[in-house]
Amino acid sequence: MISNQSEIHHIAIGTFGLGAERKEEWTEKSTSDSGTNNDELNALMTAFTAGQNYIETSFIYAGGETMKFLATFFQQIPREEIFITTKLEKFIEREEDIEIQLDKYLDLMWLTYVDALILHAPSISKLPLLETYQAMRSMVEKGKARHLSASNLSLEQVKNLTENGIKLFSIETLYNLECKIHEDTGFLKYCKDHNIMVVCYQPLRRNRTAKRNYPLLVELAEKYNKTQNQILIHRITKHKKLHALIKASTPEHVKENIASLDVEIDEQDLKRLDDFRSIEFDAIADQIDREDTGKSFPIYKYANQFD
Repeated sequence: MISNQSEIHHIAIGTFGLGAERKEEWTEKSTSDSGTNNDELNALMTAFTAGQNYIETSFIYAGGETMKFLATFFQQIPREEIFITTKLEKFIEREEDIEIQLDKYLDLMWLTYVDALILHAPSISKLPLLETYQAMRSMVEKGKARHLSASNLSLEQVKNLTENGIKLFSIETLYNLECKIHEDTGFLKYCKDHNIMVVCYQPLRRNRTAKRNYPLLVELAEKYNKTQNQILIHRITKHKKLHALIKASTPEHVKENIASLDVEIDEQDLKRLDDFRSIEFDAIADQIDREDTGKSFPIYKYANQFD
C-alpha cells in the first residue's frame, strides 16, 4: 500500500472526460463510446505498467461516467498499488453531505476507500474551510479515506489548515511555465517545508503553451530532440521536483510523457526556463480571486484566460 510521497510517480494520471463521449458540456446523459473507451483503458494500463500510480477522480467529469469507466480499470489492477484521490463537489451544506457524496463515489468506482479525499475548491463548501476539513477527517477515522488532500487553495488557506491540525498529504493546484504565481507567493516553498506534495494540473496548459511556439521552447525542443511538452514536463518533475497531472488518452501519449523524464537538460537552460515570464499572465495575476469568493476569476480559471 502506498503510504509515502516518495513512492508516487512524478507523472500523475488525469482523468477529465475519460470513458465518455466528448461534449461541449458534460451532463448526466453523456454517452460512452466503446472504441474510445478501449483506447483510454489501454492508455491507463500502459501508464500503470510504466509506474504511474497516482490518479485523480471527480464526479463532475462527465456527470459520473468517468467514475463508472474507472471502475473497470480499478478491477484489473492491485488496489494497493495505486493512489486514488477523489473530490467533493457542489455543494457541501451540512457535515453529513461529505459522507453522502463519498459513499456515492465509492459505489460508482467499486471501491471501499480512497487514498485521499479532496475539497475541489473552497467555494464547494458552504461551511467554513477549517470546519469542512475537520468534518472530512471523520472519513479517515471511518476508514473511507486514508488521507486528506486539497485543491485550489491559497497560501493563507493552506496555512489556516496546517496551523489548526489538518495534515494534508498533497495539494492539486495550477502551475506551469506561464502561470508562476504560486512560486511568486511562496506557496510552493511552504508546501515543501510542510511536506505537502504538490500536484500541478494544466502543466502543459492543455497543449496551448506549446502551440504558442515560444522561441525558448522551440530552441530547447530542437536542442534536446524532445517535444516542447516533454521539455515542460521535465522542468516540473525533474527540475522543480513537483508532480505533473496529465491526461493521456492513448498509449502513445503515455509513452511520450514518460520519455520526458529521460532527457538531461543543462542547468543554464533550466534557469532560462525558470526566468521565463509571460507578460500576459503576469499582468492579470493580481486579479485572481485567491480565496475563491466569487469576486473575480479563481486560480483554477487562471490558465484559461488566454489561448
